[in-house]
Amino acid sequence: MNENSRFIGSLTGLRYVAAVTVAVGHGALALRHDWLAQLVAQISSIGMTLFFVLSGFVLWLNYAESFGTKPLAEAMRSFAIARFARLYPMYAVVVLGIVALKGGDPHAVGFVLTMTQAWFPALEGKMLVAVIPSIQHLWSISVEFFFYLLFPLICIALARVRRPATVMVLALVNLLAFAVAIFLFFRYGDALLQTVAPRLTDSGMQWLTYYGPYLRVPQFLAGCLVAMIYLDRTGKPVRRAEGRLVAGLFWLSAAGLVLLPILLFFQPSMPDYYLAIELAVRLGEVAFFSIIMLGASRYGLARFLSWRAVIIGGECSYSVYLLHPFLMRIAMIGASDVMSVPEFVFRLCLFVGVTTAIAWGCYSLIEAPSRAWLRRALGTTAPRDVLHTT
Repeated sequence: MNENSRFIGSLTGLRYVAAVTVAVGHGALALRHDWLAQLVAQISSIGMTLFFVLSGFVLWLNYAESFGTKPLAEAMRSFAIARFARLYPMYAVVVLGIVALKGGDPHAVGFVLTMTQAWFPALEGKMLVAVIPSIQHLWSISVEFFFYLLFPLICIALARVRRPATVMVLALVNLLAFAVAIFLFFRYGDALLQTVAPRLTDSGMQWLTYYGPYLRVPQFLAGCLVAMIYLDRTGKPVRRAEGRLVAGLFWLSAAGLVLLPILLFFQPSMPDYYLAIELAVRLGEVAFFSIIMLGASRYGLARFLSWRAVIIGGECSYSVYLLHPFLMRIAMIGASDVMSVPEFVFRLCLFVGVTTAIAWGCYSLIEAPSRAWLRRALGTTAPRDVLHTT
């Protein structure tokens, strides 16, 4: 793959969409406390799934080939340096800044600084990711780090897979395995937690089924498998029937994603269907995002994702995610006691705009320079985080 092909603007745009959905979901609950805010808040969990599926897609495009063509030690060194330089500098700035301002349990700080806080359920009877509430949202970075350690094993396991039909079968098997895992986690999770974290009584299932990395692995693996399909189709002409089929599936997936937050909104009030809704949402997220990533990257659908403004948002999306909880008060300045729907929408847009502007500043002053410096200092170069499309 040549260097000019190493940027897909639509994937960068999707990173921004993921960050914005999480920020809007969290911001909604800070602005209102009614059913509308609760409904909008559901999109944050959808955005988190997009992050993890997209991560698998991007990592496979950029690094899988090196694990098959270079000595394993060299490939792992380059991968580790590139991802450390990408993830850690801004993360450390946020963690150390918040701890300096607000303090925190030293043991919890140790887990957070090593990005392992989501791997373990509890610390002294409290859910570990929530011990320092101001940086609870960093649980997802811990999950991402877990995927980084898992990724070389996935590359080795899939190294001999070449046929598209085999990849499709693996994708279906992954979905089936995900469904089984969801069923087992929800049915037998309490018993497991009684063994591994008996003092964690209130939030154990929340950690096991949401914050922990273990039930998230199929989401990441789905992204890797979709990237394999993308690479197989790259350079081949798109037949009219194929393009129409993908476009139809793409827009059906987009419509399905709109329905998923509604299902999540009604889930607590439908206990008899709780597990069925969970299965529908989790499997739907993976299937829909897989189709959308393939349609946007390979078939040029949703071209707005490649607009310059959206790509700029995607470049600083990591800082958007890291900083957004600390900027919510900006959206509340001068807010009405009883907020109308138009004001609610306006303030959410204001929150996203201000957060993006500040995040771009942090990206320009901290993220990008520190990443470049670390790569130079450690003597390696890395491909871009995403690749190019027409």
